[in-house]
Amino acid sequence: MALACIALLLGLAHLLNAKPLDCEPLVPETLDNATVSKALGKWFYIVGASHYKPHQREMELLKNAYFFFYPGKHEDELQVLQVMRFNESCIVDKKSYVTIDRSNSTMTIQGPYGNDTAQLLKSSFDNTLIMYHIQQVEKGISFSARSHNVSKEHLEEFKAQAACLGFTEDDMYYTTAEAICPLEDDDGDKHPSKVEPTAE
Repeated sequence: MALACIALLLGLAHLLNAKPLDCEPLVPETLDNATVSKALGKWFYIVGASHYKPHQREMELLKNAYFFFYPGKHEDELQVLQVMRFNESCIVDKKSYVTIDRSNSTMTIQGPYGNDTAQLLKSSFDNTLIMYHIQQVEKGISFSARSHNVSKEHLEEFKAQAACLGFTEDDMYYTTAEAICPLEDDDGDKHPSKVEPTAE
């Protein structure tokens, strides 16, 4: 039994340290009304990986992030509220929005910190978002969930998809729940008034 466990662990380590030769193509989720509706609400950003150097520097500084998707003012548009901690600074972004292109199953976030286009990948779990970032020549992948506490199975699915893009465990940048920025508001979660850089 012990040898079988060691063999399994070595096999998983190999998966994360080399791009599998028999890796299946990453399958985008169809962005229909049901999929978009399920994406509404609060999400915690857990981990990301990128071959794009500027994104790597951002992910290294990002200690915690969570965001909300709300129905937009127009069809195929979502309003976004993001709360992020970069080192000791908390940032609230209330100006970003997502446009949805159903023809190629892409979501493009547009806001004060630039644009990013991604495909939502198919997942075995309803409470996760795996995004394949395709705007830059150098691709990336990120994983968000309804809770910051995710299961081993959730992470294994993400890591398998990341391995398909050639990412190893060393390429991944994780956030931590302890570094969360509080969201202070006077009208629900949609209109935060101020966020101070204090940890919980």
